[in-house]
Amino acid sequence: MAIDLHIHTTASDGDIEPATIVKMATAAGLETIALADHETTSGFEPACQAGFLYGVKVIPAVEILTYYKDLEIHILGYFNDPNNKSLQKELAGLRSRRTACTKATVKKLREFGFDISWPDVRRLAQKDCCISKGHIIQAINNAGYIRNRSDAIEILKRYLNREGLAYTCHTYPFQHAVDLIKTAGGIPVLAHPGLVRDDDIVEDLCSMGVEGIEVYYHYFGPQKEERIARYNKLAEEKSLLKTGGSDYHGTYTPVRLGDNHVPFEEVIEFLKLFE
Repeated sequence: MAIDLHIHTTASDGDIEPATIVKMATAAGLETIALADHETTSGFEPACQAGFLYGVKVIPAVEILTYYKDLEIHILGYFNDPNNKSLQKELAGLRSRRTACTKATVKKLREFGFDISWPDVRRLAQKDCCISKGHIIQAINNAGYIRNRSDAIEILKRYLNREGLAYTCHTYPFQHAVDLIKTAGGIPVLAHPGLVRDDDIVEDLCSMGVEGIEVYYHYFGPQKEERIARYNKLAEEKSLLKTGGSDYHGTYTPVRLGDNHVPFEEVIEFLKLFE
């Protein structure tokens, strides 16, 4: 069974509609997917309807940006029913706060010479969605600053990552997100631990109530296989569920649906929770 448990759509900062993602997943041979849009689950219903049509199981999920010890940490929440009122109220507030941070980032980028405006970024996002770094990258690409993948990576590193010159963001505590997901009946999973770049911090996070870890992730870099083996071992040592995904955002990112191999036998315990 081919699986991808980390996909973004136009409900946040992807550039492909949820229903179209499901159709593309079918063509890519994926049988189970999860939409993990930033601070929203609004893409689930249209994707679920398309899933019935195309024979793809769609699991509702969300990705939340958090902080721990001055590091940006992402957490994934997976749900059988995402329509918890407390969850949705908190996510709405987070979308508003992240959008304000993105607006401040655009202002900084203009000071560094990027000819993009807030309306350029805003028009790329759907109403009420979290406007984020992905939308900024799309706007920068549309303005002609990105000619190849190296340009995109350089802009991310120099301006938009945690140490970047234009970086701005709110500090939502990691523990709050874990508690929010669990209170709403969800499964909290530490996203792409290899991007934390500090395994002592990863071990801390895995002891704070998360129930899973994203072992099979596309953007683990040249050490991908070594990192997969490391986090596979960590999951077993700490009795955590294993997940995996591509972090697909659409046409402006290098990964394609179906590129990221997630072994069914390694994530079967996780998938049983959504039968």
